[in-house]
Amino acid sequence: MTRSETRRGLLLAVGLVACRSEAKVGATPPPDAALRVSTSDAAAGASGRVLAARCHTTERAVRLDDGPGLDDLDIGDGLAHAGGYAVGIVHRAAAGRVAAVALVNAAAAEARIVDLAPTLGDAPPPRLVSCRDQLVAAAFALPHAPTADGGGSSMARDLALYVVDSQGPEQPVIHIPQKSDESLAFDLACSGASGLAVWDETAAGGGEGGAAAARGMAARGVIRGASFQVGQRAAGPSDLSPPDSDAEMPRTVPSGAGFFVFWLARRADVTKASDGSADIEAIGEARAFGWLEMVVVDRAGQKVGPVRRLTPTSGHVSAYDALAHFDGPKPEVWVVARDDGESIDAAGGTLLRVRLQSEGGEPPVVLPTDGLGRGAPAFVDAPLPWLSWVGPHEEVRLMPLDTAGDAVAPPSAEEGLDEARPLVGLASGRDVPGPARGPSNQGPLLVAVPRDKVAQLRVFDCQR
Repeated sequence: MTRSETRRGLLLAVGLVACRSEAKVGATPPPDAALRVSTSDAAAGASGRVLAARCHTTERAVRLDDGPGLDDLDIGDGLAHAGGYAVGIVHRAAAGRVAAVALVNAAAAEARIVDLAPTLGDAPPPRLVSCRDQLVAAAFALPHAPTADGGGSSMARDLALYVVDSQGPEQPVIHIPQKSDESLAFDLACSGASGLAVWDETAAGGGEGGAAAARGMAARGVIRGASFQVGQRAAGPSDLSPPDSDAEMPRTVPSGAGFFVFWLARRADVTKASDGSADIEAIGEARAFGWLEMVVVDRAGQKVGPVRRLTPTSGHVSAYDALAHFDGPKPEVWVVARDDGESIDAAGGTLLRVRLQSEGGEPPVVLPTDGLGRGAPAFVDAPLPWLSWVGPHEEVRLMPLDTAGDAVAPPSAEEGLDEARPLVGLASGRDVPGPARGPSNQGPLLVAVPRDKVAQLRVFDCQR
């Protein structure tokens, strides 16, 4: 089975995963330590208790697109910026499929669409990040004429970085060339004025470039990173994952002095037949062990510590999210991972949470749920953050968190968020024009509803 076929067999939400060998990296905490249930989270969600819907729609809404473009509208992530909000989108325009940014005002009542450039046919929406007072968007540009890199491979596409403001489209300020392969996974973060872009590429396994390929060695995934300063050229890319790791699905978040970089590592999970031969569990099902790894890099994009395992290598992690949180007693990074366990139909499994600080990390804990449907868990950044996931019967679950990342109440079943996705928390009702919108325990959320014919961004008031 080729690496490409394995990836397709393992497709789950945003996960494109495959592996050949287990990475030998430093483990902090011990990778196969027994998982425990967080006592504070268990108190909030004991026995899989689920509350009735805590979120209800309001009259505040934003129309992003209409006509033929609505069918091709793809809404990415959102963030608070410069007193308002920004959301990455891809929509249909005269130039074709175009990457753009929706600049939403503080009242979440209207938006200005800033088109960046035409993008690849299956590329995700732009990733957005605040670099001090500047909004930076990263999106894949259309392929340019291939040029050969040092290993003889063609460099067929660019990750283009733009500085976005309300005046209109800008030319990309930075180009980061990438090898063309099947993965379009990438991420972006800023720490002060310094930024880091990370992505995954396919590389020959177990050796250097063409020599390993000539020996017929299996392909593997590698996480690459390039640091940048806004208005300057990006530094040359460097490998961040170790050479014996099959890695993909990178994420990066600021750590204060630099960045945390995360990825999924994989190795084949096969069952042994009675005659000792290794067979895949089911025809057409490419089963793999999966776990999370990370490394700390400085603002120049250089590794400053060992690679760490965050979850057990005996797990089956297929998707995850990470959030930098600087509002608590100490700066922390929270990670939530979906471990599919023994399920093979993309339903079932558990959620694991890991908390990291500059001096180290905690062992992963199991978050109590009433079960998992399909899809990836996601943090919703807000003055008081949330965690969302898809529960049984494909119904959204939403759980409020405190400044330590612990649940403060059981999750709720949000039937009103069907085919919708919370993006970012808004300022309280007292901070926007109009009458007061309720007590302080309400948390308004900006929610993406891309198939809504009237408005594709809506504000929901959610009772914490």
